[in-house]
Amino acid sequence: MPTFLPWPEIESFHNIRKFIRVDPNEWYLAVEQLSGTSIVEYKAKVKLHGTNAAVQVLNHNWRDSGPSPIPLVVQSRTSIISVEKDNAGFAKWVMYNDEPWWFGSKAMNHIIYGEWCGPGIQKGVAISEIPRKVFAVFAARPLDGSDTLIIEPEELTKLVHGIPDVYVLPWYEHSIDINWRQTDEDLTKAITPINEWVSSVEENDPWVEKTFGVKGTGEGLVFYPTSTPHLGWESFQNLVFKAKGEKHKNIKTAAPAQVSAESAASITAFIELVLTPARLEQGATAVGGFDMKLTGKFLQWCVKDCEKETQDELEASGLSWKDVSKPLSEKARNWYIAEAKIR
Repeated sequence: MPTFLPWPEIESFHNIRKFIRVDPNEWYLAVEQLSGTSIVEYKAKVKLHGTNAAVQVLNHNWRDSGPSPIPLVVQSRTSIISVEKDNAGFAKWVMYNDEPWWFGSKAMNHIIYGEWCGPGIQKGVAISEIPRKVFAVFAARPLDGSDTLIIEPEELTKLVHGIPDVYVLPWYEHSIDINWRQTDEDLTKAITPINEWVSSVEENDPWVEKTFGVKGTGEGLVFYPTSTPHLGWESFQNLVFKAKGEKHKNIKTAAPAQVSAESAASITAFIELVLTPARLEQGATAVGGFDMKLTGKFLQWCVKDCEKETQDELEASGLSWKDVSKPLSEKARNWYIAEAKIR
């Protein structure tokens, strides 16, 4: 039975700041997470607005009649998928191109992670306006149980060379060193360039324009730790962070990257803060679109997603999940029903 190997949830900058608890007077608390050095080198890749996907390319299990019929395992963000139970047609596309995956690439015994994106998957972004769906690869792991994570574009290109409609995301033009031991004030100044870069990407996705000649909105950037002490799967999960543009924020933060969680002065303000158009649209996409029969499923998704992702904002606002869950669910329900009537 294949094992599902999920891509981790990517947190925002302030979540990482809180997690590693770096403070000039509490350095000892962060040594393990930061491998003994507080300065982390980061490179970024454009964050594409599609749907998370992955392909496990397994060992050939040769028999007299040929290779095993199950050498590929196809994944969405949340589960193993199939042609019969697909996600935006990704499994169907992989199986249609199964021979290049088996024989044309060097990805055997790896899981290849990327974004399945293009027309019909999302909307309102440049990547949705390209001529066809593509698989944009951003990382890979060998299926040997090691801590290895492959993120260098050159190495990824070798793994997937020859597979139709597979692209490898390059590094963004700018990089940054973050000293997690800085004070909040100094760290806020240090990350100012990140917010400028994200605004530029939101205005026009540079990778989509260069690759497909399409200008338009980008979602943001994902920052990968690339300094030698911080390479590998475990360090990546501890230190990677994302920064989204205004149109794609699931929480109405003051800036794409900030040191502290956003706070709200009331329950109503909190719901406005976390129940953004981007989150609501994401929920509708996750449950299969707009249909009155899907209202309950949509509400479950919204409540679960908000509870999971807004604990820091709740704490900063002096609220509990019990305070906000009912009014949040009511607002999400009203939005979904209104949209279902007009779409």
